[in-house]
Amino acid sequence: MNTWRNHPCISAVLISIAMTALFTGCAVSPSATASRVQEADAQMVASCRYVGEVQGSSGWGNLAASAGMENAKNEAREKAAKLNATHVVWNSIVGGYSPYVSAKAYRC
Repeated sequence: MNTWRNHPCISAVLISIAMTALFTGCAVSPSATASRVQEADAQMVASCRYVGEVQGSSGWGNLAASAGMENAKNEAREKAAKLNATHVVWNSIVGGYSPYVSAKAYRC
């Protein structure tokens, strides 16, 4: 007897839901210090002190692209926090298989 649980479309949907749930839970939360580093634009930091360049990357891409991008940004914020930065201005944001970001860090 063929039940709904054995239907190939139902199985594919359930696998898709499970994978989405798995990957969306993979974003790493920033530390308290890094969470205070704010995103800004060039105008917002015009009177601030430049403290350095920071980068972040993640191996989570493709199906987990949003988690991977968040991880990359959090890594860059962690590095900015170590420089005592209060703001970052993103230079480059690249998604895909291996999300990567770079930013200028400022202390305001």
